[in-house]
Parts: sequence; C-alpha cells; structure tokens
Amino acid sequence: MNRETAPLVTVVCLCYNQQDTVGQTIESIVTQKTDFPFELIVHDDASTDRSPEIIRAWAEKYPDIIVPILQTENQYHRVNIAETWLTPMHRGKYVAICEGDDYWTSPDKLAVQTAAMQADPEIALSFHAVTELRAGGETRPFRPVKQTGYVPPQQVIRRGGMFCPTVSVMVRRDIADAWPAFRKMADVYDYPLQALAAAKGKIYYIDMILGAYRFAMGDSWTAQRKGETDTAHVAAETAWLAAFDTETGGRFHGAVSFHLAHLWLTEYRKTFDKTAKEKAKAYAAALPAKEKTAFRAALCFFGVFRGAGNRIFEGVKRRLLK
Repeated sequence: MNRETAPLVTVVCLCYNQQDTVGQTIESIVTQKTDFPFELIVHDDASTDRSPEIIRAWAEKYPDIIVPILQTENQYHRVNIAETWLTPMHRGKYVAICEGDDYWTSPDKLAVQTAAMQADPEIALSFHAVTELRAGGETRPFRPVKQTGYVPPQQVIRRGGMFCPTVSVMVRRDIADAWPAFRKMADVYDYPLQALAAAKGKIYYIDMILGAYRFAMGDSWTAQRKGETDTAHVAAETAWLAAFDTETGGRFHGAVSFHLAHLWLTEYRKTFDKTAKEKAKAYAAALPAKEKTAFRAALCFFGVFRGAGNRIFEGVKRRLLK
C-alpha cells in the first residue's frame, strides 16, 4: 500500500516492554490477506527493553503499512495515549486493535471482520472468538457467544471488558474517535470503547477463532494486578459507568447495575472490606429478584468462608472451564 492511499482499516497496537511478543504481533498483522489497503500504527511508550528496536526494524521492512510512534519519555501518567496520540492518526473507516502481547492467528481476520462490518453499516463494533493463552502453556478457546450473529448491546455492558477480547475488536472510526466525558474518565481503553459502541449501534459476533491473547502474563495490566485488589481502578470504573448511565438516559441501567454489583463483589472477595460489601449489595438492589438473591447469597458465602470460599470458587471455576 502506498502511504498516499487512504486505508480502509487502521490497526492500532500499544506496546510497552514486550520485546518477546511484539514481533509476533506485528507479523500477524502485516501478513493479513486483504483486497483493500490497511495501516498499522504502533505506539511504543518508551520501552526500556528491545521493543523500539524491533518495531523500527519491522517499520523499515513495511514502510507502506507501519507507522511507528516511538516515545522517548513514558506517556502513561502524562496524557491519555489513545486520545492524544492514536486518534489523530486514524485514517481508516474502521479501527482494529491488537496489543503488543497479543496476535492474530488467521491471515483472513481483517478480511472476514471487515466484510461483516461493510455488510451492515449500523454495526458499531464486531468481535470474534479467540484462543486464551495462560502461563505454563495452557490454552483454551474463548467463545463468549454460542454462534455468529448480533449480540444485545446490554450484554456488552453487563459482562464487562473481558466479554469482547480486545484483540478481536473492530469498531467504526467515528466510535474510536469519539471521546465523551465518561470515556475520558476511565483508566482503561477497551471497556469504555465497547460501552460507547453498544450505545451507538449494533454489536456483531463472529464465531471463528481469529486471534489469541495472553491472559495475566508478562507486563500485561491483568498480570500486574492478578491476586491483588485495585480499589482505585474499581472506583474509576464505578465513576465512569455512572456517567455513562446518565449520558445514555438510563437505557443500560440494569446492565450497569449488574456489572457494578459483580465488580464490587469481586472487590469484597479480595478485601472483605465492609464498604465493598455494602456497595455490591446496593447495586444488586436494582436487579431482578433472582439476581438480587444470588448476589446476596454470594456475599454471605464469601463473608462466612472468606479465603476458603475463594479457593472453593476458583476450584469450581477451573473445573467448569476445562
């Protein structure tokens, strides 16, 4: 692709200290088989390992596709990287995401997903099945929906950021470029973007494994917080979801309440803090009777059994996921 030609798809990749994986990430993108032009914007946030060197080498090999942004000073605590550095660079009709520790497993991923988006202009976001990679080499397919088709937008809000794996997400550019107040409040990129898409158009799922993501490995956000509480993040997510609820006129109030009840229940499981318990109970109060009862029973269970309750819960979950 000549850089003078406008791409149909812009792919964005955020990288920080991912020298062991970013090469595989980039290769899986630039080798996509399409009959349309696409571009790849790789933002490296002043990595201290060999990531910038690897990105630079790939950019020299594919100058018509790759646009490298190699920071010399870390931007994470200075600005909103996506809003400040990525949004102004978007040129495609659609924006796809593949972070520096994930990769696409099919050379047809962009073609398949773009065709779905082109077929229905009302689709705001599409996503697909993925392979989940865990420490120790364990893998499992992750299919959040049973079959290809449209997904109720409330489901995206209700299930949280892990419902649509970031490596699988493609959105219309008008969604990616929009920064309403609630999105600016968030401390993460993916879930608020998905919530915005759910409020603006249709959500479409493709039941094909087209990518892989590393769960709680390396320097990922999840890995850094695995087994730990992050009260600041929980508070931030609560605040921006409340703003989202207001901005959307309460259209997703039930879904927001369910997600926040689950979020604060998870916080209570980690801390057994009374405030977390009361917040979980308060958000659950807005739910239908069966769900409200289930949340209250869970709070009681973890309150009584504490650490043992967590071990029982995780053991059951592992069995169910096998």
